[in-house]
Amino acid sequence: MRAQKEKGVEGVYLTGDQQSQLSLSFGPGALHSTHGNHAECPNRDIFRLSNDTNHGFNEVGPEWHNDGSFERSVFGHVVYHIIKAPGGPGNTSFAHLGKAFDALSPDLQKRYSRCASVNSNSGVVHPMVHQHYLSGRTSLYLHTGMTGSIIERVEEQKEGEKLSGIKAWNHDEMNELFCSFTELLDRENISYSHKWLEGDVIIIDNLAVAHKAMPGAHKASSGLRILHRTTIKGSMPLDPASELNFPNHIDTGRPCPFKERDAVWVEGYVGFRWGDYKSRSTPH
Repeated sequence: MRAQKEKGVEGVYLTGDQQSQLSLSFGPGALHSTHGNHAECPNRDIFRLSNDTNHGFNEVGPEWHNDGSFERSVFGHVVYHIIKAPGGPGNTSFAHLGKAFDALSPDLQKRYSRCASVNSNSGVVHPMVHQHYLSGRTSLYLHTGMTGSIIERVEEQKEGEKLSGIKAWNHDEMNELFCSFTELLDRENISYSHKWLEGDVIIIDNLAVAHKAMPGAHKASSGLRILHRTTIKGSMPLDPASELNFPNHIDTGRPCPFKERDAVWVEGYVGFRWGDYKSRSTPH
């Protein structure tokens, strides 16, 4: 890395074009850039995050998630590069979703394997448990900030009735899930909290690792923080197991199609609100 002053930010880091070129080394070798572009983004493929809105988008990702969960083919890999590291709090934590599955009780492993999340932003349906397409490792998958519903196969599907035998979880069930899922990923033997130093690059397998911005990452009092993210195209759709007979997409903009009166059904960029959500930053 060399000394740079791209977009007026002095430091030793990769330029936007250099990071984009590095990113092409992973997955199928193609970027998948769906994000908005801040005025200071050096190119279309850089998602620029900052605790100062003059330098990037703020209040993004305070809950455990995987990038691109609104896509049927979720981003395969993600590259994070800090070009300005804060002196104070501003870590990013990363959690191993295979270890998280292994830590569940056998009963929860079985139940979650019958479940899927419905993305509140796009309606795409992803399994809560999947076998990683390369490693075969059984792993959890849940975006805790952009889920509009959790559905579960409780009975066999009746012929000609597409959504029969599927239950949508209620508020208490989902709240317990999201709180316990967060507690699980927060464990020190499952996640790692990274203290950023200027120029750091972290590359993750986005189907094996979840992440979240830690407290302080969105606060100006931590010192200027600027993070560049690039996202790499997924290799295949992350669809529910065929034996579940779940649709790959359900329109969340329409009324809830499930019979439970108290079923959670949320549409929008921000999904189901759980736990003490008002104490966390609001995703934008």
